[in-house]
Amino acid sequence: MIEFFPIPILKKYSQCNQYQNEIRNLVSFIKEYHPLPLVEKETFELVEKESEVIYHALEHEDVVSDFPIRLNRLLTLLHDAHTFIMPKDRVVYPFVIRYYEGFFYVYSIASSFPNCTGKIIKYINGKSIDTIAKSLMEYIPSENIIKACITGSYFLNQADFLHVLGVTNIEGTVYLTFSDGDEVCIPLTNGQDTCSYHYVKMMPHPVTGKKEEPFSYKVIGKICYMQFNSMIDRFTYQLGCRMTNTVINDKISRSLPLFADFLDEMWHEINMKQVSKLIVDMRYNGGGNSILGNILLDFLGISMNNINTFKSYFRTSDFLQKCYPSIFTEKYNKMKGMLVEQEEIVVNHFCDMPKAKKCFCGETLFIQGQNTFSSANFLLTLIKDNNLFPIIGTPTSQSPTCYGDVLPLQLPFTKNCLYISHSYFLRPNETNIERSLYPDINVCNSLEDRLSGEDACWKWILKHFC
Repeated sequence: MIEFFPIPILKKYSQCNQYQNEIRNLVSFIKEYHPLPLVEKETFELVEKESEVIYHALEHEDVVSDFPIRLNRLLTLLHDAHTFIMPKDRVVYPFVIRYYEGFFYVYSIASSFPNCTGKIIKYINGKSIDTIAKSLMEYIPSENIIKACITGSYFLNQADFLHVLGVTNIEGTVYLTFSDGDEVCIPLTNGQDTCSYHYVKMMPHPVTGKKEEPFSYKVIGKICYMQFNSMIDRFTYQLGCRMTNTVINDKISRSLPLFADFLDEMWHEINMKQVSKLIVDMRYNGGGNSILGNILLDFLGISMNNINTFKSYFRTSDFLQKCYPSIFTEKYNKMKGMLVEQEEIVVNHFCDMPKAKKCFCGETLFIQGQNTFSSANFLLTLIKDNNLFPIIGTPTSQSPTCYGDVLPLQLPFTKNCLYISHSYFLRPNETNIERSLYPDINVCNSLEDRLSGEDACWKWILKHFC
């Protein structure tokens, strides 16, 4: 259960409605607690200017159903994919759209309509999907169009969201036109209470199909395939609880393996079967605690002391100290309001961090994809900027230099929930300002391949790496 910290009321005007107060208070909070005003002053001035436009537009509105959408449009100016408000489900059409490597497709649809799952969408109400994708950059907080499309696809069945994108019609009907020329018509009122759905059928690849575990491995001949899906284990879960003074849930703790134990088990089988090549697949990894990345590099014989690392900064504040009461040194109190390198003010919580007992000395290759995000992107950026191991796959949905380390928060006036970054990460190769992490070798799996259980990356590995 996530605890959402209430944002303090910094500004409140009796003559303003709740939405106007929310806008001004949120911008004041960002000014005091987000790194952006200290990193990109001119960009924050644009945020303040745009917030006043929204503020005046809300003056005579008593009920604003699309308020979270308007707030997210403001937050897009931060260029921070970690800072966003969680839209509330309003009127939802009976279909689900998802995005995969350049294409939007129907993931599910009410069974009262033809089964068009898996079909690639070309138009929504006559508007090209490419035009809609560009519009998503204006409404979805993101750092590149990949993230805007991934996140935006989750809201393409919401009436309010389609309306602000300018793709609704008077009747409220949605027409989905597909790449094969077929079309389906979905009225606004149709299927709202439908419990039966068509779902897209995806055949899992026998080796690389997504597993439920945070990390797993499989030995195939002289290859060890490791699927690294989430950067969390028992140690990092308990550490997070201690840092926030949260009671450890024993059931959750017991359910999580130790990453170091996993690596030792994997090394034992690798050694026993004389495996010479390791594949680390991070295409499903949305992040977690970057410490697991350090543990993995240590297992691969890479010392953090011998490579160029990120410069990681905290935006220090009383509020951050209240949320994390046990992680800062006494030096922190003298630096409030500043942008400070984390190592200067953070207590060392990692002295008892478990590490793998052995190192893997063979060849290693990493795979990344559109869903590689946050701490996973952080690890692969370290690898890329230091030329440690080859990376194949497709560009990620996050900028290597970015904001992050989010706080779950609740707005005081409307009670909407959101996440806001309090840290800034500068990639080792500071001169590279690309908005995505690009692989060394681009290998893209098509939607057709994904649905049929094929994997272009695995085929490439068998042909070129083995």
